[in-house]
Amino acid sequence: MGCSVDNDETNFDDQLLIANSVIDVEGCVSDTYTLYNTSEEKIGEFIVTNDENEVYLNFTSVNGYDISMINYEVALSEDDLPMNNGGIIVGQLENTVKFSATTNYYGDSVFLESFGENPTALVVAARIQFTNESKKTYAVWVGDQVAGKNDSKFLNYSICIPQEEEVCEVDAGSDQQRIYTLAEIDAEVDDLGEILPLYKTFLDEGVSRDGTFNTDGLTILRAFNKNPYQDFSVIYTVTNELNGEVCSDSTVLTITVTE
Repeated sequence: MGCSVDNDETNFDDQLLIANSVIDVEGCVSDTYTLYNTSEEKIGEFIVTNDENEVYLNFTSVNGYDISMINYEVALSEDDLPMNNGGIIVGQLENTVKFSATTNYYGDSVFLESFGENPTALVVAARIQFTNESKKTYAVWVGDQVAGKNDSKFLNYSICIPQEEEVCEVDAGSDQQRIYTLAEIDAEVDDLGEILPLYKTFLDEGVSRDGTFNTDGLTILRAFNKNPYQDFSVIYTVTNELNGEVCSDSTVLTITVTE
């Protein structure tokens, strides 16, 4: 749950408590909102993203500004926010966090399941109070949806469904060994061109037959003529390419000849 606060006003002096940030989630694009003071000077950012289980809120300030207080709430819809005709009621937002020490970052997370089964969108209302080096404070709302007459705002956030990046994969199967008597191997292989095809019959089901061997039939035949009663092993390699990435896998195939 990160550094979550539920219906309490909390002072954080230990900066380790606010060092948990999840800004980038693989397969999703984070939403970033730039925050400005009354002079249109950037003073911070709000970054929101999610994975399969949680939505992550990240509040940051730039050099020269500290975060002194945050009021915020994540809800299923605008109707669930504390509002009247004037706009969002700051003091009734679910979370209020005060900082008594220099703070440039605060992160929190909320479980998606708390909004029901498979929510597709949420709203976030957040008011951040920044303090500059001259101790002047600026209260900034996050979002682009204006709520009421007090210039309060909120944002609509569409839940991202993380997409796993495709990975180049290939499988040559398991190592295999076949044992033949001299008479059996003579019956299986009538000529040079039948040696490597015999090895391919050892491959696991589903393995591509378009791979390559680390040797040729003539080399195996010469070794066989010198001593037929031994192991004749070859390495069979299959390759695959995905988005310019090439991957490969190999297996060892062995013919053992006995008397």
